[in-house]
Amino acid sequence: MLKLQTRFTDSYATKEGVSLLLERGNACFSEVMEDQTKDIGNKGWITVPKANDSELSALLQKARAVREDADILVLVGVGGSNQAARAVIKALGEQKKPRIVYGGNTLSAVSIKKMLDELDGKSVYIDVVAKNFETLEPGSHFRVLRKEMEKRYSKEEMAKRVIVTGTRGSRLEEIAKENGYTFLSFPEDIGGRYSAFSPVALFPLAVAGLDVEAYLSGAREQKEALLTAGAENDAVMYAAYRNYLYRRGYSVEVLTQFEPQLDYFMKWWVQLFGESEGKEYGGIYPSCAGYSEDLHSLGQYMQSGRRNLIETFLSVKEIPASVVIPEDRAFRDGFDYLEGMDFRKVNKAAEEATIKAHSEGGVPCFVVEIDRIDEYHFGALFYFFMVACAVSGKMLGINPFDQEGVEEYKRSMFRLLGKK
Repeated sequence: MLKLQTRFTDSYATKEGVSLLLERGNACFSEVMEDQTKDIGNKGWITVPKANDSELSALLQKARAVREDADILVLVGVGGSNQAARAVIKALGEQKKPRIVYGGNTLSAVSIKKMLDELDGKSVYIDVVAKNFETLEPGSHFRVLRKEMEKRYSKEEMAKRVIVTGTRGSRLEEIAKENGYTFLSFPEDIGGRYSAFSPVALFPLAVAGLDVEAYLSGAREQKEALLTAGAENDAVMYAAYRNYLYRRGYSVEVLTQFEPQLDYFMKWWVQLFGESEGKEYGGIYPSCAGYSEDLHSLGQYMQSGRRNLIETFLSVKEIPASVVIPEDRAFRDGFDYLEGMDFRKVNKAAEEATIKAHSEGGVPCFVVEIDRIDEYHFGALFYFFMVACAVSGKMLGINPFDQEGVEEYKRSMFRLLGKK
């Protein structure tokens, strides 16, 4: 389902050095996956829900009802509260009904006005995702959306159309009880960026008409593959190589892809590693680039800039679309050599050439290969990178589950806005 290639990285590492880090990585993997006495408050994501889970069944039932009546679901959340769902929906669910609109992730009045304009004349539902309901963006958007919806819906109709996702005992749960809203649980033992298999992501995926069971199946099978891989599984291998390179001055990692369907997955990945490893003034800086477009800008830096870069390619084997470049010799445009070629072949050639050029030019390159882009493989990708990130963070000697740096900007902003 998912395979890590390190052959374009091996020349940048010694076998002895990586072996020592693999030993440390396997110990961290066991700690992450098995030892429930440590970080127990942050490891609920390790267990993937099953189809017979009662909470999941209720969630899917509500999602079906919303899907039948809604033109638009506004997913209100910021960061980990919507990144995973948005990654999958943007890739696979954009043409489905209802349309998913994203709120709570900006303070731009222009963007908020545009979001509100999209709701005009539509049957609207909202899902407000906020773990502790103290974050400014989703809280302020919820107020604006709520007041707009109250202009057209009765209190009874609002109760049907508002879903809130938060922790048990939070003010958000109290609001749900006071107003009759549907309440979904944001598990306390799962941080936002690790919430891809919780109601945080599962409800909007189900409303979007995506195959939730295939998605969860990909995660469960990836988990089993890692647990049964023995001493050297791919998540540990990835974490060990990253730590090896980091210790030798490689301080920036760029996630790249040649399939734009994966654009929003890259944004999720950037948050996962940035928020997890950016601690104590250290860690690898995560970035991303979409090829082939960014080869004509960032590609220059990747090839000839500072040699502190690591590159991780998301590679897709099977592409369902086919577009063949036609014959047009009379036009004399200089591209006759492409005649009869499918863009699948052209794109794959660009990918292979880029990996070769960058790796030979001084950039260690990982390749994470999946068979195709679908719900199953998204489940596998999310699980793989969450495990790898947790292991890598522990190898760095930091807590990969907290985010005190994010909290500091919030405190400063609240002071400026006069919050007591």
